[in-house]
Amino acid sequence: MTTLSTATNDQQAQKPMQLWIDILIVVATSVVAFGLENLAFSEGRLPFGEQIRGAFSVVCGAVAAVSVVFARGGSFTELGLRVPASWTRSIMQALVILFVFVLAQAVVPMMLALFIDLPAADFSRYDVIAGNLPAAISMALILPITASIPEEIIYRGFLMGRLTEFFGKDSRGSILTVLVQAIIFGSIHFQWGLGGMIMTVIMGVVWGTAFILCGRNLWVVILAHSAGHLLFVSQLYFAVTVVA
Repeated sequence: MTTLSTATNDQQAQKPMQLWIDILIVVATSVVAFGLENLAFSEGRLPFGEQIRGAFSVVCGAVAAVSVVFARGGSFTELGLRVPASWTRSIMQALVILFVFVLAQAVVPMMLALFIDLPAADFSRYDVIAGNLPAAISMALILPITASIPEEIIYRGFLMGRLTEFFGKDSRGSILTVLVQAIIFGSIHFQWGLGGMIMTVIMGVVWGTAFILCGRNLWVVILAHSAGHLLFVSQLYFAVTVVA
């Protein structure tokens, strides 16, 4: 009995360390990929524009996240990538989530502006899309593959899963999980400036909350995220402010 109890305690003590190792593997993979991508850009070795810089590191991070989950004996279901019971319901949920996000993008900055001088997000790297229909269409087609899907796998499916194990599944644990992943999600968008980082923190809070409320079905949040990107590209094309 003593041996069994000791073994159980050892496993419980090792679990938090394992969670942080998993997260560190994904972070390290993303950082190395980002460094290599920047090097390739600076040397003119990539035929892509500035608009999708960082996409390679996101995709590599998502691959690392999936690999870690499978290495631990998990599956796509653990990441939330299971077939919804109803795609129609999922689409409707995604539209509601998108509406909440747009509302939050309008209200939260106004509230923050009462206390701080909030800078606008820096989207200058996307100036080429303004009035450029081929560029806008290309960006709209690329974003789900290079951003919506891999980002949701990393930050909601993988990271929130690990943080939930660490913080717990009660209300306090869920709030901490959502906030921590949202802050991390916002910080990796540093290329958009402080205003852009705040915007993506808000996005992370909305997406993370929706992920929990929708039974951790990642496809719902992927649909909402993809719809948000379509709105974002439309904003860039028409040079109007909708979600920032």
